[in-house]
Amino acid sequence: MQNNTGNPLRIIIIEDEKIASDLLEQMLIEFDDTIEILDKCYDLPSSVKSIKKHQPDLVFLDIELPVYSGLQLLDFFDISEINFAIVFTTASNKYAIRAFEMSAVDYILKPIQKEKLEIAVKKFYKQQIKNSAENILLLSQNTATPELKKIVIPVTGGYEILVISDIVYFKAEGSYTRIFLANKQNFIMSKNLKYFHTLLENNDLFVRIHRSFVVNISYAKRIVRNNGNFLVFDDDLQLPIVNEKVVDVIKLIK
Repeated sequence: MQNNTGNPLRIIIIEDEKIASDLLEQMLIEFDDTIEILDKCYDLPSSVKSIKKHQPDLVFLDIELPVYSGLQLLDFFDISEINFAIVFTTASNKYAIRAFEMSAVDYILKPIQKEKLEIAVKKFYKQQIKNSAENILLLSQNTATPELKKIVIPVTGGYEILVISDIVYFKAEGSYTRIFLANKQNFIMSKNLKYFHTLLENNDLFVRIHRSFVVNISYAKRIVRNNGNFLVFDDDLQLPIVNEKVVDVIKLIK
């Protein structure tokens, strides 16, 4: 296979464990023997030098490196120098994985499986790996704590970064979810409501009050009874609460 210039794919592997680095190299070449492994680096300083020297198309980057985190790689480059794609490799916990997903970056879980590696390389060939400096900065913020601070959602022409605390509620729309913000904007995502409920399970402000709604309780004003229980927000927005959630919501509002 060839990259979009018609030349063989040129790769640098950044991995502090030699066995893992050698295995990744072997798997890549077995998948496509035209791939050129330009270098294998074991720490961030040598990686920066190697990338600037060799100008790779694609970098496989381990997050957990000695001294520096792999997330700091782009700190050593000007924007004009970032002309390579990145696929992160990580053995991180479930909260970090959600951070990867919501930061819209490409990653492979360790131990690396052949099928997942092939998918990542094929995505590069299709020009679908687009890890911008902004996305990677967001990932760094989101992995700093188990509680997500921001999420990235795809929109026409790119991505929109949403601050979690600006989200008023999530509404189920079939297998999709609509996200409503405090500034009255709303966005639709091709994820179901359960996905977002699980994503925010470490954030005490978000509560699933109904099968169709997950709300940010900090925006709630009061509960009213009118042929059922309803949570009232600004502008007299009322969302239904199932009976078994009323006591929990009252405690949180207080």
